[in-house]
Amino acid sequence: MITILLIAFIQMPQFAILPATNLIATVVFPDKSLQTIQTVMTMPGLVAVLAGVSAAMMVSFGFVSKKFMTVFGLSLVALTGVSAIFLNTRFWQLCLMNVFVGAGMGIFVPSSQSIMFDSFDEKTRQFISGISFSCINTGGLVMSLLCGFLITIVWYGGHLQMLIAIPVVIIACLVLPRDKRMRSADGNRVARTRLPPSVLYFTFLIIIFMILYNVATVNISTHLAQGGIGDSSTAGIASALLMCGGVVVGLLFPRLSQVLRDYLFPLTFVVMAVGFTLMNLFPASLAITLIAMFLCGTTMSLLVPRCIFNVSNVSDPTNSAMATMLVCCVAPGSGHFVSPIIMTNLTLALGGQSTRFRFQFTAFVCLALALVLYVYTRAKETSKKK
Repeated sequence: MITILLIAFIQMPQFAILPATNLIATVVFPDKSLQTIQTVMTMPGLVAVLAGVSAAMMVSFGFVSKKFMTVFGLSLVALTGVSAIFLNTRFWQLCLMNVFVGAGMGIFVPSSQSIMFDSFDEKTRQFISGISFSCINTGGLVMSLLCGFLITIVWYGGHLQMLIAIPVVIIACLVLPRDKRMRSADGNRVARTRLPPSVLYFTFLIIIFMILYNVATVNISTHLAQGGIGDSSTAGIASALLMCGGVVVGLLFPRLSQVLRDYLFPLTFVVMAVGFTLMNLFPASLAITLIAMFLCGTTMSLLVPRCIFNVSNVSDPTNSAMATMLVCCVAPGSGHFVSPIIMTNLTLALGGQSTRFRFQFTAFVCLALALVLYVYTRAKETSKKK
């Protein structure tokens, strides 16, 4: 359990490099458009999807073990830091570093989560689902703060942080259990069961959430610059507070999940709408902006762990690799990647370069989703009672 939580500390390396987005777009590669830089900085999301699908298939067909893929993925993240030392002068090198981040994340995140699914009972899984997201956000918080500091020294400082994966690789090699071999009483291997349809629903829900959540992560540095209230280091602090919100609520998740159940889903989007609205209404206030980022960050530890916990209850060791690949890799990775492609381009067409308009438009979308999810959850519970 401790090793899985330790791995969770470096589970969001893509967010640790985002505070450098505006610096890279305006200083390092000014010949590239903001949309291009944002897309490259969210490239780990797309690469994670491709790597995660490949890894899950290899595990499911027995070519490699979940433990091996966890260690291999962590090693790729560490390779990012090594690459940053030697390859840091060309645009394609920035792309390459982000490919390493995404590939490593796509391989080790679902593999380690699948090990968690297979190793613990329902009560423990609900506990770990919340606590692990506190660890995930704590790691993201620390790396965001360090990124804000390091990029004032070298623009690739965020990527250098990936060197912290090296000791985690060693610990994972020594401690993680070997995969369970699923065999029946007569010694024959148990056939893989099909994924329940509900897994696809939770996958889709996480994709939508990540598209909207990442509007804050990829636009905060530009928003601070437009409002004249901060620079790249301030963006690092804002990103750290985003993670801090996830840390706090992650600790409360087990209790919130028991009480509110799937009503956590509409609550998530209401809280996010409040955060985006505050950033629109008070663009010249750094304090309000930081509070708004904290609120947006809390949503990460509401919706995603609830989805993962629900999936853990309907999957088994024969299909957990595919289930975790969908909810821990495909969903967050694809949502992370397409977020600027969809939201930035859409709001540019409707409201221009203003991040205030982008945030408020996203808030309205969140409120609409909250209403739909509340009605759906209510109807589902009423149907079960009948």
